[in-house]
Amino acid sequence: MMAAAAVLTTACVNDDTDFSGIIGEGDTYVPKEIEFDTTPLEEAPEEIPSDDNDYVENSPFRYHITVIYDHDNVRLEGDVNRVRVTTDGAHVTVNSTASRVEYILTGTSYDGSFKVYSENKMKVTLAGLQLRNPRGAAINNQCGKSMYVELLEGYTNVLDDGETYDMVDGEDQKGAFFSEGQIIFSGAGSLNVRANGRNAIASDDYIVFRPGNIINVISRNGNGIKANDGIFIRGGVLNVEVKGDAGKGLNSELDMEITGGRTTVITSGNATGQEDDASSCAAIKCDALFTVTFGTLNLKSTGEGGKGINCDQNILISGGEINVVTLGKKTVSSPKGIKADGDITVSGGRVYSYSKKSDAIDAAQTFSYADGWTTLTREGYLFEVAY
Repeated sequence: MMAAAAVLTTACVNDDTDFSGIIGEGDTYVPKEIEFDTTPLEEAPEEIPSDDNDYVENSPFRYHITVIYDHDNVRLEGDVNRVRVTTDGAHVTVNSTASRVEYILTGTSYDGSFKVYSENKMKVTLAGLQLRNPRGAAINNQCGKSMYVELLEGYTNVLDDGETYDMVDGEDQKGAFFSEGQIIFSGAGSLNVRANGRNAIASDDYIVFRPGNIINVISRNGNGIKANDGIFIRGGVLNVEVKGDAGKGLNSELDMEITGGRTTVITSGNATGQEDDASSCAAIKCDALFTVTFGTLNLKSTGEGGKGINCDQNILISGGEINVVTLGKKTVSSPKGIKADGDITVSGGRVYSYSKKSDAIDAAQTFSYADGWTTLTREGYLFEVAY
């Protein structure tokens, strides 16, 4: 429960207090610098519930198939007789009715892919994979079950899609790394995803990031990371850059929860559409509840109308550190720092939000924060609170 809480609507941010001697006037203020950081993060060991399906440790895999890419060719080793595999050059398609299968992907191809049809959850281990599909997704999971993705420690992996996709009737293919089911990242390796045509990482279910991961994403036309049923960042290092107009860094149609890790998102595209129907960039776009209890979020939008956090429901911040900077112009869309169509509630942690041309905080309902060290600007372009 918040003690001595201050409650503001967005209009109340514009009070008569003159903070100009503290923070400078208008364009003379220099906001925090938001930069990508790929260094590993020191994190406490995870507590792994024995009955939680999101942990690969609770799902042992008995069959192991290694897929070795060698430019225009591919070689398979291990329990290959447990599945049906077809190849076209370095394009691999697996049809499986077997359970407990792990696929280990390694090697290099600039014209290849890995596609799976399966009736069961699976594990995909990336062990030094560099894979580009010029005509679609590099990894394409057509199974609606969980896909555990282990980034093997000591290895860097790179995935690229094409600018245009060869589509299959009745199938989705929404990004360079696409899955019909959940994507659950683990391991202490690194993954670089470069999206040229659509999203970088996309799931028609939910996506989980666990401690140890180092994942770097660049999206030129779509979103950085897109999930229908939620994004859950429990740890690791996540860097997302989105360059296209109206693109979103992290985009979830259901809840988004930040409980650890260090996440940095930068968008640079402009708004699209007309003033009464405009769509703008957002480092984070959440259609449901957005919560932060631990971890670090560094968010920046530089394009016209770009937002740091744009939430359709409520935002709850009880811990962690959030730094938001929006520098875009205000024409057909307004570049807000942290925006919610419901309530914004801050009860712990540290929040810094700066918007050069509009509101740092915009809550359609109520904006409340517990007593702490606080800075507010007369104009409303800066909000900062720490506990």
